[in-house]
Amino acid sequence: MRQINWNTMKMVIPVVGMAICLLSGCLQGKNDNNQNRQETAASQDAAGKGAGLEELEDWRTEAQRSGRPEQEEASDKEASGENESSELTDREEELSDYRTCMSGTIVEQELTQEELSALFYAQEIPEEVFARMNGVSYVENEDIALEDLRYLRLLYVGFDEKTHVGELVVHVSIADTILEIFKDLYENGYQIEKMCLIDDYDGDDHASILDNNTSAFNYRVVEGSKKLSRHAYGLAIDINPFYNPYVTYPGGVEHISPEGSEPYADREADFPHKIGKDGDLCWQLFSEHGFTWGGDWKSLKDYQHFQISE
Repeated sequence: MRQINWNTMKMVIPVVGMAICLLSGCLQGKNDNNQNRQETAASQDAAGKGAGLEELEDWRTEAQRSGRPEQEEASDKEASGENESSELTDREEELSDYRTCMSGTIVEQELTQEELSALFYAQEIPEEVFARMNGVSYVENEDIALEDLRYLRLLYVGFDEKTHVGELVVHVSIADTILEIFKDLYENGYQIEKMCLIDDYDGDDHASILDNNTSAFNYRVVEGSKKLSRHAYGLAIDINPFYNPYVTYPGGVEHISPEGSEPYADREADFPHKIGKDGDLCWQLFSEHGFTWGGDWKSLKDYQHFQISE
């Protein structure tokens, strides 16, 4: 066996020891570095989580701030919608009232075109209207049946320049034409003082004319005769009669009705509400729709009167 050289071993042992120490130091360094990295990462992770929580809290706060106006806006819109619905209901009720109110009632609010048109309509004689007419302007007869008449609701511009609700009863054959004419008159601001049924005057034509009331149907004869008037069929209408009087010449003597309207029998004079051929819209519209004007008659003059002839 080869004998170990102890001198050589003495040199080797220290060298190995140093190598072991160096290796241990490196491993410890790596462990320390790993631990440092882990601690750093944990610290950063904790910091990141802290920052994230802060950001989340900030976001929630901002969302609440921004969301609160939206909720309030939504609430406002909902309340506004309720108000609009309430206002719409109130308006509908008001418009409905205009379909049943007394003639002459003033329409306070401005109307849309659709609302305006809805207040010009014709219908069969309602029971409550017939209760007013029965035994007054209408009696049982062989000439005109109740089913041949129509009740009209419409609007007119009064002498006060305000919008009023009016009513007429006419023959079914001219109901739509009358509505069309009076709608044109209304939209052009043509003034009419009153427009209610002759029944409000107990069927007294003279009282209605004296009050300057515009009316149509009345089952009666022509004044001073036994012949039925065209009013008896709902085929004639008198408009602003006080300013457009009825003029006859019994025995060659001029008679003007109603009393007090004498100044308006002079058709050469210039005065408001005069019906005539000198650019008067009322005369123009009725003439265009085939009506005869009493102002053109030869034996008498009925300046208030328009009728459909047989």
